[in-house]
Parts: sequence; structure tokens; C-alpha cells
Amino acid sequence: MILLGGIILAGVSGCDTRFKAEDVLSQYVVDLNRSQFLSVSSPAIVMPASLPSSRNRQQSLTHFDIGLLDFLSLQRCDVGIVAGRKNSILGKVMPDSQRFLYELDIIRAIESCDIKNESLSKKLYQIAQQKRLELPMAFGNALFNGAESEAFFSLSNGFLPLNYSTAEQQELLNSLNRLLAIGESLEDLPLVDANVFEGDLKILMDSEYAGRLLYSLARVTSYLDLVANKVKALDGNICGAPMVYLKQQFETHYVKVVQPYMGRITRGAYQILPLLNRLFEVSEPLSRDMQTFSYQFSLNEATSEWQRYQLVSQYHAKQWSALFAKCSVSIGGKS
Repeated sequence: MILLGGIILAGVSGCDTRFKAEDVLSQYVVDLNRSQFLSVSSPAIVMPASLPSSRNRQQSLTHFDIGLLDFLSLQRCDVGIVAGRKNSILGKVMPDSQRFLYELDIIRAIESCDIKNESLSKKLYQIAQQKRLELPMAFGNALFNGAESEAFFSLSNGFLPLNYSTAEQQELLNSLNRLLAIGESLEDLPLVDANVFEGDLKILMDSEYAGRLLYSLARVTSYLDLVANKVKALDGNICGAPMVYLKQQFETHYVKVVQPYMGRITRGAYQILPLLNRLFEVSEPLSRDMQTFSYQFSLNEATSEWQRYQLVSQYHAKQWSALFAKCSVSIGGKS
């Protein structure tokens, strides 16, 4: 299966800009292999964990008692009107983004409803309190359980482009900041413009950022780890003409192409990941599968893809530096 995946990827990468970074990384390995002292195979395709299925990431929300709704519809109160939206034909199949907006509206309606009946008033209060507790889950469903999230987190979109720039992600940053502002003010029942909210989810979908980042981190990490382990095994016999060749490949491929690409990835991630991780936090409790998936983006979790990428990047640089020091070779200068 791994071999088949490699063949498919190789075929796709030749004509798809989403996989141009794979060509660059692969060429780094190919040219290092031209040295008789190194034998580096391209790393197996080991994908990060993909977004859980909808049923394994959606959180269940409580529903009103229909008899109670019928009674409230007769009162001078907006609860019945708002609830009627949920019980309509379209309301029964409303997407999670619309369900979140409905939850905000129904809580506001309940809390503004002046019911003289003490028993009914108490029951309404309990319903409102329960729905307030569930608001983070409703918000998380809206963010992470629609078609937008499937595109945003998809691993099938390949790498971040080789010429990726943080200047291109301002719209995404704005969108994430607006969504986070909503998530951090749930206790205040924020008034959310439905068009802006849906538009921000669309921006996430169109960016495909999270999946592309995850894919890029995993593949770059695999290549650098493989190269670093091979370089670590080299001894002093490599010094001299063979070292001149390896230094040339290191500078041509890594210093001039791979490292700048990684720098662009890192700068972008440092802007986006704090916001994304905060959105995960304000949406808690997430489902167990979604929680596990979200850890891959963590800036702090030791086993996250981001941390692995950081550690292997340092490991790769350290092994090359050690080899250059062993042979008294300086980067950018003459040996």
C-alpha cells in the first residue's frame, strides 16, 4: 500500500502544484544519494490523523419538550416564535451553523420571557441554563462539523504552496479573529450577523489552510528526519572531496529552497495556530475523537505534528552542523 501510495503521489505531483513541495524535498534526497557515502530513500507516506467523521465529532444538544412549546406559543412571548423555526420542515434539517444561531436566539427569548406561572418560569429557567451550558458545543458543531470544516481540515489538498506568504492569509486571520470573538463572549449571548458568520466559515473552507499545514508539517518532518539520521551516521572518512559535494547539495536544496519554504510555513503558523487552538478551547468539551485530532495542531503538546516538526527541524540542522564541524567546513564559505 505504501509503494502504491508513492506511485500515485509521484504521478500526481508531476502535474499538480499542490505537490510541488514534494518534488523539492524528493530532489534533495535524490541528489544526496548521488554520493557513494549516502543512501537515502524517500520516506514512506505516513499521513497525520484525518478529521473524524461527522458522527464522531458532532456534539448532541438537548431539545425542548414540544408540549411546552405549544403552550408557550400562546403566551405573549417570543419563545414559541423562535422555537417554531426549529420545528419547521427546514428547521428540522438546519445545518450546525444555523443551529448555533438558533440556540443564541432561543436562550435570549427564554430569558426575556415574563411568565407569571412560577412552575413554568422555573422550568424555563432550567432550560435556559442547560442551553447556556451547551453553547460551547453548539459553537464547536458550527465550526467543526460542516462542509466548511471538511475542506478546511482536509489532507487531500496537499502542501501549502512553495511560494506561500503570510501576506495571503490576512482574510483568514480576520475571519478567525471574528469567530474567536464570538466564542469568547458566549456567556454574553453575542448578537451574531448570520451573513458575516456564514461568510467567515466560507473563508475557512476556501483557504484549506489547516489540512494543508498539517500535511506540509508531516511530510517535511519525514524527509528531514530521514536525512538527519543518515547524516548522523557519517564519520570522518567523508571529509575532503565527498564533503564538498554534500555541502553543495545541502546549500543548493536545503539552504536556498527548503529552509526558506519552512520559514514561510513557520511564520504563517505562528499567526494562525494560536487562534485555531483557542477556538478548540472555547468549543470544549469536544468529542473524544475531535479532541485527539485537535492535539495535532497544539503548540505545546509534545506529540503534536507542530512539535515534531520543530524538534526534527532542529535535529536536522544539528546533524549537518556536527558533520561540518567534524570536517572543518563552514557554510557559505570555503572549506
